[in-house]
Amino acid sequence: DGIDAWLLIAPTKGINVWCAAGGGHFSADTVISIIRTSGIEKLIDHRVIILPQLSAAGINSWSLKERTGWNPRFGPVDIKYLGKYLQEAGTKCEEGYRRVQFPLKDRFVMGTNLGFNSLLFLLLPFLIVSVWVDGFWWKSIPLVFLLAVLNSVLVFFLPGKPGVRKGFSLGIIIAAFFAVLTQIAGSTEPLQAVGWTGWILLLSTYIGYDMPSWSPLWRADVKELILGKRSTRINIIPERCIACGLCTTVCPANVFTPDLVTKKSAVSRPEACQACGACILNCPNEAITSNFQAGICSCPTCAVINTVKTSNKKVHELKEMKRLTNLKSCCESEGCGCNDAGQAHRQ
Repeated sequence: DGIDAWLLIAPTKGINVWCAAGGGHFSADTVISIIRTSGIEKLIDHRVIILPQLSAAGINSWSLKERTGWNPRFGPVDIKYLGKYLQEAGTKCEEGYRRVQFPLKDRFVMGTNLGFNSLLFLLLPFLIVSVWVDGFWWKSIPLVFLLAVLNSVLVFFLPGKPGVRKGFSLGIIIAAFFAVLTQIAGSTEPLQAVGWTGWILLLSTYIGYDMPSWSPLWRADVKELILGKRSTRINIIPERCIACGLCTTVCPANVFTPDLVTKKSAVSRPEACQACGACILNCPNEAITSNFQAGICSCPTCAVINTVKTSNKKVHELKEMKRLTNLKSCCESEGCGCNDAGQAHRQ
C-alpha cells in the first residue's frame, strides 16, 4: 500500500501472534529487545511503535512506554488493514480493523488443520480397532476430515452452542444421511449400519468439542464446551475506571462499550469474552476483575501437551533433588575433596 514505515520482526517460535502473546513468547521484553538490537532509534525521529492488536494479551503498553520512552499503539488485527488504519487513525473507522473475524476461507483452513490434529490422537486407536473391524482405519480417516471441515465451516449455522452441542448436531445430520444412503444402496448389513451410525455421531461430537480451540471466537472452556454453560465472568469497577478506553482498544471481541456521557467503559457483551487477559494486563488502574486465568486452554491438544510438560517438569525436579541429595551425602563423607577444591579455587 506504499506505507512509509519500518517493519520490526519479532521471533515467536513459529507461533501466531495471539497464542504467542498469551503463552509468554511475545511480551514487552520481546519488543524492547527488538528496539534495542535493531538500531531503529537512530533511523527515525519519532518514538511511536504500532503493535499487532492481538499482541495486547502479552504486552503491557504502560510498562513498555515507561521502560523505553516509546509510545506504543495497538494497530489492526490483520496487517492488510495497516494502510487504512494509518490513514483513518483516530476515527471510528479504525474500530472495524480491531475485531477478530472468522470468514469461510479461514474456517476451511482451520477445519483441515483440525482434521490433521485429530488424527494425531486417533490414528493409533483406529489401527488397533481395525484388527477386529476390517477396514476401520482407512474408512475413518476421510470421515475425520469430513467432520472436521464441516464442523468448522458450518459452525455459524449448526444448532446449539460451539462445542459438544454443535458437534452432536452435525453428527445427527451426517448419521441420518448415512443411514438413508445405506438403506437405498442396501449393501451394508443392518448391524454394521447401526455401528457406523453411532460411530459418526460419537466422532462428530468429539471433533465438535475440539473445534473451538482452533477458532478465534470461542474460549476453550470445559464447562462451556460440554454443558454449554458460560463460566467466564468479567466486570469493570466504575470507581476505578479512568475512561482511558484502552480496554476497548485491545479487546478483539468487542466486549466493552464506553458510556456516551462519562466515557467510562462497561461490559456490554460478556458472552463474547475470550479470556485472553489483554484488557486486564493493559488497564492502568486495575479496574477490571475476572474469574479466569488467561492463557489456559482445555482442548484435547493442550490437555495432552500440558500434561506432558507437567510430567517432564516433575521428572526434572526429582532428578535435581536426587542429584543434590547424592552431592550432600558425598560431601558429608570422609575423604571428600569438594571443600578443599573450592577453597583452592578461591585462593
